[in-house]
Amino acid sequence: MTKIKNGPIQRWGNKVNWKRRVKAVCKPCWEIKYCPYGPLVERFPIKEISDEKSCRIFGHDCPVFFVAEPLTETKELRNISRVIPRVTQFRVLKRDNQICRDCGDAVRDQDVEFDHIIPWSKGGSSDEHNVKLLCKTCNRKKGKKFEDQHLVESIASHLVEPVPFLILYTITEFVKLSHKIYKEEHREHNVEDITKWFGRRKLHEQDKVAAELVSDIQQFFDSPKPTEIAKKLFNALKYRWGYPSREFHTLKEAAKIHDVSLAELFSIEISFFERLGWPIALTESNRKKWLKL
Repeated sequence: MTKIKNGPIQRWGNKVNWKRRVKAVCKPCWEIKYCPYGPLVERFPIKEISDEKSCRIFGHDCPVFFVAEPLTETKELRNISRVIPRVTQFRVLKRDNQICRDCGDAVRDQDVEFDHIIPWSKGGSSDEHNVKLLCKTCNRKKGKKFEDQHLVESIASHLVEPVPFLILYTITEFVKLSHKIYKEEHREHNVEDITKWFGRRKLHEQDKVAAELVSDIQQFFDSPKPTEIAKKLFNALKYRWGYPSREFHTLKEAAKIHDVSLAELFSIEISFFERLGWPIALTESNRKKWLKL
C-alpha cells in the first residue's frame, strides 16, 4: 500500500506542529481526577502499560486516549512554553514569601528555584497558579511520578470523608504515649492507658478506637514492607514513627537521616493514613503544620 505523504491528516499535523506537541494525557483525567469513561471501558482487556495506546494513568484502553487523545490538545495547550516568565517568578517569590513549598524552610537568594506543579510534559502551564517556589535541594530530589503523587487511586478517595487535621496531633500523642509505656514499663499500651490519658474514669468508645489505631500503626511497621513503597522511604517512615527505636521523630529528621526527599516522604505519610482509613483534611496551612510535626 502506497503511503500518502501529504494527506489531510499529515497536513493537519503540519499545521499544528505535531512534532513539538505536548504529550499530555487528555484534559478530563487531570481536571476532575477520575476517569469519566471508567464504566464504559473497565471491562476492556488491559494491555501492558508500555502499550502507547493504553491510558498512562488508569491502564485501560481508554477510547479518548486510543482514538481522540491527539485531538483533545487545544491550540493553547500546544503553545505552552516551558519557560517560566520573569514576571511570574517575581509574583511567585512574593506569594510564597521565599519559603520552599516542599520543606518549609526559608530559601537563600542563590538557592531559589521555580517548578511546575503540574509538569509541563503533562500539559501544565507556566502561569502563576501552576508554579511553586522550591529550594535547590528539594527541586533536585522532587518525585518524578506525578500521577502517583497527585491523582486519586480509586473511587474510595471520593467517598471517604477526611478527618479534621487536629486529629493528627492526637494520633502522634497516642503513639508517643505507647512508646513511653514500652520504655518505662516494658509492655504494650492498652485501652485503659488511653482512658487515663484523656483524664477520664470510665472507658469511652473512642478510647477503644484510639487504642486500635495505635496497634494498627505498630502492626503496619512490624509487617513486611508494602511492595509499592520504596525501601528507603518505608525505612524513613518507620524511623519517623519510632519503630523499633520507640522514639518519635519529625519528618525532616527522618528525611535527612535516610537521605530521601521530604516531599516524597510527606506524600507516603499521607497515603499511610489513607491506608489506615484515616484520610487527613489537607489545606496549604495544614500542610505547613504537618511538615513541622
